[in-house]
Amino acid sequence: MASGDLKGFVEIASDEVRHHPARVLGMGLFWAWLQIVFASPALAPVAAWPLPLAPQQQVWTLSLGATLATFALVLALRKHLPASLSAGAVMLGHGLMAAGAMALAWSAIFPSLPLVLLGVAGTGLGSGFAFLAWGDHLARLAPRRVLFDMTVYSFLTAAFFGVVMLLPWWGVQMAVVAMPVVAGALLVRANRHLAPCTADVAPVPGAPSGLSLVGLAVLVGLVYGIMRGVSLSFAEGSFGQVTTATVMGIAGAGLLLAATTVFFRKGSELYLVCQISFPLLAAGFLLLPQFIGGLPLPVIVFTVGHSYFYSLLWVFCADRAQNSRRAPLIVFAVGLLSFLGGSLGGSLASDAMALVASEASQTITIVSLVVVYLFVVVFAYLFGKNRRADLASTDEQRALDFKRCSELVAAEGGLSPREVEIFHLLALGKDRADIREICHISTDTVKSHTRRIYAKLDIHSKKEAQSLVEQRMEQERKGMIAR
Repeated sequence: MASGDLKGFVEIASDEVRHHPARVLGMGLFWAWLQIVFASPALAPVAAWPLPLAPQQQVWTLSLGATLATFALVLALRKHLPASLSAGAVMLGHGLMAAGAMALAWSAIFPSLPLVLLGVAGTGLGSGFAFLAWGDHLARLAPRRVLFDMTVYSFLTAAFFGVVMLLPWWGVQMAVVAMPVVAGALLVRANRHLAPCTADVAPVPGAPSGLSLVGLAVLVGLVYGIMRGVSLSFAEGSFGQVTTATVMGIAGAGLLLAATTVFFRKGSELYLVCQISFPLLAAGFLLLPQFIGGLPLPVIVFTVGHSYFYSLLWVFCADRAQNSRRAPLIVFAVGLLSFLGGSLGGSLASDAMALVASEASQTITIVSLVVVYLFVVVFAYLFGKNRRADLASTDEQRALDFKRCSELVAAEGGLSPREVEIFHLLALGKDRADIREICHISTDTVKSHTRRIYAKLDIHSKKEAQSLVEQRMEQERKGMIAR
């Protein structure tokens, strides 16, 4: 089993690197831009509101509000939107990101509140459209391939961030203007070489429900906003130290994502969130009161869990878009609105605490205990609920999956409708007498159909027929192919 899992991982990695470099590099640039534009001092506006909060934090909060407004607008106009964004819309979104970054860069040189507001609007609205454009693209990939891509993006984010942040201030400003334009062009190119995904609308047993997904996204987004705000408001370390620790955590999440990609199983994602993300998120808050200085360790530990969940959120949304009748734009708008809306709520809550709290250590301790308690309650509820759902999965469901996969294998082999029916019975291990009785045909007809089935599928026995179907089911469970 392990060798087969590793072989599937190598196949996906080889295909992505050789045939889809535009997708890999494009989203890597987009992901890194999101970290750099709200972290670099080269884009920190001089003219910001006179609050005891980092200028980058103020810009991030306002920009996030504009992004949420974009998602809300998409949901409000969902009946009038096209199924996918055009190349022009893709470039418009990424162009707005570049224009917003340019406005922030100018505001760091020439103090101007209007420039700050233009920068906030451009980065927020542009990144909102870019999020949806990338989601629309990833929704046409098999879930395991999406998970592999998120692994690569984690490492590329850390690499691009490290390179750009070493540049002089003017080099950083030029980079954040160019990066979204290049990312948009690469996405347009990637879309041209991507076939539409045709997927079954049947739900995947064990996959998280829409309500569970939204609840998880809101919770993790909320605590992410709190951790980010608390780290910046109460820490003695600089904004750059916190951001560097965050990017290190993203790279650490990439290692977990790589291991998950190797052993990926359909329907097991919610277990991964509970068993891996939640303990790491809680551990970050447990460590928080002990590191009121530079805060490297809590931020790194927390970010590993947060980034791991965030990457799986994209996998969830891509899989749900394939297995529902809703357009990918709508699915991703709901998922990202839940997560980023929670992030904004957490950020505002932490900012409020920073404005009114007089004792940092006491405030951090209280916040940490509340968040950890919340995680324990949610962990117990979701883990128990998903465990019961798995136990409730019956042999009847497996029989339905087996039948569906046998029909897919038969259809791909060019079998006729009657041969599809007989192939399913052969894969079940039925002998000729059983098939004759079930299909109400003669023994000679059964023999004739069987010979043609074996020839078309290049198999020689019922055991090999069963093996073909089980192989297809295993590929779907691993997310190597779309349903």
